[in-house]
Formats: sequence, C-alpha cells, structure tokens
Amino acid sequence: MKTSEILTTICKVLFPFVLSYGLYVIINGHISPGGGFQGGAILATAILINYLIGIHIVEDVGLLVKVEKYTFIVIMLLAFVSLFTRGELFTNFFSIQSSILQKRIFLILMNFFIGIKVATGLIAIFSTFIEEGE
Repeated sequence: MKTSEILTTICKVLFPFVLSYGLYVIINGHISPGGGFQGGAILATAILINYLIGIHIVEDVGLLVKVEKYTFIVIMLLAFVSLFTRGELFTNFFSIQSSILQKRIFLILMNFFIGIKVATGLIAIFSTFIEEGE
C-alpha cells in the first residue's frame, strides 16, 4: 500500500514540532500541567509518526527495552537517594531549607527520566506489534 504524498509531507513537517513540544512538556512539567509521562507519550508519538509514512527508525527493539530498564533503575536510584539525605523514601533529596532552584532541578531530572522511560516503552510496544504483524 502506497502512502499518500499529502500524509508524507504533513508527517515530515509535524515531526520536529511534536518532538519539540514533547521536550517542552517534560522540561516544564514541574511548573505546568504535564511532566514526564505526558511528555514521554508525546515524544513516542513524534517517533511513531514516521511509521505512518514508512520510515522505520527503530531497528533494534532489544536496545530500546534495555534503555527502558536502565532508565527505570536510574529513577529508582534517584528516589532512594532521599532515604540517605532526608530519611524518607521517594521524595526530593535536597533538604527542606534548599533553594527553590535546587528543588526544581530534582523535579526536572525525574520528569526527564520518566519521559525517556515512557517514550522508550511505548515505542518498544508499538515496534513489537509492527514486527509481529509482518
């Protein structure tokens, strides 16, 4: 089945905008609605738009799964650091007296890694379905 020229052109034009918007949602998730999960879903959509026009970016699904697993480990390690710094699990590891900037850094880091994990997970799931269908 041949993809229409209009769909191909629209997808190529939309790709950088959707990718930029996904990164924007992740980076500004600590001060606005959105964050890692929503931004990761938008990033996955940006990558998966290319499947509509026949460009297969993902060649190795196993690598995506490994990246997702390592990202999960990093998220857990960041969450466990607070046990040693504040005596609580899954909270900001900076002290309560820290500046707002330091607290924002933690939130941006968590949103970034969650966004990467969600994006790689969704792309891996979609790519697996594509491979099984072929």
